[in-house]
Amino acid sequence: MINIHPDELFVQLQENASVRKKRTLEIIHGVCKKQYESGNKDFSISTIAKFIADNGGPSEQALRNKQGEDYRALIKQWAGHSDGSSRKVKKQKSTGLNDEILANVADPTTRALVGMILAENRKLKNENSLLKQQTTLTIDMRKPKNEDLGNSQNVVLVSPSHDLTDTELKALREAISDDFMKDRGWTVDNYGRVKEKSFQVYKPGYVSAIKKVLKEF
Repeated sequence: MINIHPDELFVQLQENASVRKKRTLEIIHGVCKKQYESGNKDFSISTIAKFIADNGGPSEQALRNKQGEDYRALIKQWAGHSDGSSRKVKKQKSTGLNDEILANVADPTTRALVGMILAENRKLKNENSLLKQQTTLTIDMRKPKNEDLGNSQNVVLVSPSHDLTDTELKALREAISDDFMKDRGWTVDNYGRVKEKSFQVYKPGYVSAIKKVLKEF
């Protein structure tokens, strides 16, 4: 039976079959023949069952039952004739760079830590991609006065008091206070530059920038 053509097996199976079984064999034989002609090598029970269902054929479970032995034999014969497979071929899961990295880490503990780092990196990349989708991104350091501005989808309002404690604010005030500058022999010019005689301590904008931050409070 193995060396015969599927057409021959089809004729043999139909010889003593009932009218209903003959009809089912015809449906299965026709579907398998189309698979062969199309070059598709998937002759698994699940795949063939999906195709014959459109033509009124039996279900997958019926093909797998004891009564479906002849049906499976015909499908298997077509699979062999087509150099295909009567079993569902599992798709190979594609491996990415992260999987390759983890595969090269032998120690389980280290592998777990590396996995956590890679997961965090993937999360940050996704967040970065979402930010890039914004056509316009405006960061407003001022206190929100217009509710419409706060409701805009493309505007991010950053509160000026974010992460600044009273102690930190006090430190900023003292950093540019007259007493502090005098004790160190420093002077401030019109550009916000801090100098000690001819030596530049802080570049232009240092004092003026701190004053702008403190002005918000």
